[in-house]
Amino acid sequence: MATGIFFFDRFLSDIPVLHILYILFPLILVLLISGFLKYKKLGSRHLFGLTASICFFLLGGVLVIEERNNIEYQWSESECLYYGKIATSPEKKGKSFCSTVNVMSRINEKDSSAIPVNRDILLYWLKDTVYNASSVKCGDEILFSTKISEPVSDVEFMGFDYRRYLFTKGVSGTAFVFPSAMLVRNSEEVSLKARALQCRDSIVKVYSGWKLDDDNMAVVSALTIGDKSELSPEIKAMYSAAGTSHVLALSGLHIGIFSAILYILLLPLKKIRNGRFLQSVIVALVLWVFAFVSGLSPSVVRAVTMCSLYLLASLMVENGLSGVYSLTLTAFIMLLYQPLYLFDISFQLSFVAVLSIILFFPFLNSLIRSSNRIIKYIWGMLAVSISAQLGTLPLILYYFGNFPTYFLLANLIVSPLAVCVLSLTLASFLLMWVPYLGDFCIYVLNMSTGILNGSMSYICGLEGAQIKSIYIDEVQMVMMFAVIVCLYLYIRRKRPDLIIAMLCCLCLILGVGYYKMINKDSPVLFLAWSDLYMKDGRQNTKLTSESGIHSINGINIGVMKTDYWKNKELKVEEYPITLDYAYFSRGFKGNLKSLSKIFKIKRIILDYSLSDYYRNMIIEQSMELNIPICENSRQASYKIIL
Repeated sequence: MATGIFFFDRFLSDIPVLHILYILFPLILVLLISGFLKYKKLGSRHLFGLTASICFFLLGGVLVIEERNNIEYQWSESECLYYGKIATSPEKKGKSFCSTVNVMSRINEKDSSAIPVNRDILLYWLKDTVYNASSVKCGDEILFSTKISEPVSDVEFMGFDYRRYLFTKGVSGTAFVFPSAMLVRNSEEVSLKARALQCRDSIVKVYSGWKLDDDNMAVVSALTIGDKSELSPEIKAMYSAAGTSHVLALSGLHIGIFSAILYILLLPLKKIRNGRFLQSVIVALVLWVFAFVSGLSPSVVRAVTMCSLYLLASLMVENGLSGVYSLTLTAFIMLLYQPLYLFDISFQLSFVAVLSIILFFPFLNSLIRSSNRIIKYIWGMLAVSISAQLGTLPLILYYFGNFPTYFLLANLIVSPLAVCVLSLTLASFLLMWVPYLGDFCIYVLNMSTGILNGSMSYICGLEGAQIKSIYIDEVQMVMMFAVIVCLYLYIRRKRPDLIIAMLCCLCLILGVGYYKMINKDSPVLFLAWSDLYMKDGRQNTKLTSESGIHSINGINIGVMKTDYWKNKELKVEEYPITLDYAYFSRGFKGNLKSLSKIFKIKRIILDYSLSDYYRNMIIEQSMELNIPICENSRQASYKIIL
């Protein structure tokens, strides 16, 4: 099914779902017949397996195409009146707030009729005294007037497909609205997701009353309930460089720690009849309550689902493979619910990390055997870290291009401290009403979180803490996974031909890297984000000039984003200045006719941030002056080859 999701999303996304169903339904009939014959031992099991594989492949195609149809939408080019509901708690984004809004309908201003939309967008609005983070809550109804646009994507310049990223999150548009053009009111009907987010916000308010240090408060909120809105860029970069950013993303690690704490607290139940079953049921129920109070984020739901299925499988399966069963079943259920999870980076990293731990941890843990509990614990933690890092290494290099060199040391420190923070947070909640004892727990929590941040800061500051810019392409990533698979098979079977296969894959990885090195692209220029950039490989350098005029390799470029050239006049010997490209963006003051007296413009580039007033004015004047305009000016950047 995962293969079908990937294949149809990448190559066959335009095929109607009905055409796939025409093929799928007869195959299901063949599947049922072959299954019956297999049960009666009259048919070949290969026919059943092949038919089942094709059916699930096509099912993946149906799911992803249907999901794409539910996200894609042709937004109006003009400003319209929309009605929707706030789907996520507002977050601070610079000088504005941002929240996901489910646009339920578009209001026809002529007859006030509602045209169904039912799409999610990212809505930004300026900070003011009325609509701030405390007054606008998840689940509120909102009526707003704005122009909704498709998310801007710029893979070539930024190396990151922002539009694709939002698409996998179910977001089909972005918009900005002034507070005067929006009306928010409390809703009587609140969804389960909204109630969960409101519950998470209530817990954050409790944390605020504990008077923790700012950075400690942000880390506690992220580590315990997954609220990362208060994390500073410096904290995120510090944990990323140390190789422990997974601690700040509420996921399987935290669920594992929390479930272990619950198992310890419920140990007395094992003394009664069916105590093990009762213990597992209580742990699973408490984990789902925890998932609810943490906002029902996909990563937490994924981890809790996996843990619940593992608990169920461990009660029913005694051959030691319950981890694999729960992992694959969790992936199947989540992709069945939302097929675009397959393209989510956290989804990929989580499942690959858990699978790698299941496969490699038993072997690594058996390399060092000791009766000393401390040595056994330390090596067990190192074995888990090595196993997870080994499996996720191809994805980390492909997406981020950075490798933390001290990840073993960092994870050895962060794991016990994370247990302390989670335990102390739980204790603070239970005992905060008890005089002195509750304050003592909060004080120790603040101190433990400070030690956690301080240790990560120290590791991040070590020389060579992070190896940067080791980017690999898709071919190299697949080959690295092939090396890992061959390594696992060699550990299990000890066949020498697997070593040869690993060496061949490694040679192919190095060969692709060498080919990329000797065929490195020449530097290019990009007009983006109201500035001029030179890109060499993956390195972007912003070029600055007070006048906005740049001359590079005989190419003259004018960046018009201020009023510098407004009402300017040149001397006779300086006239005219030839501009191969004139780039107009937000902040530009003046008009094209006055600029034509100073410059001889060959081509005009309009940035997507330019206001509609200046955009229309420049287009009209350029037609009068017969100056060509770039038609793809609403993209995030414009490429100029030197």
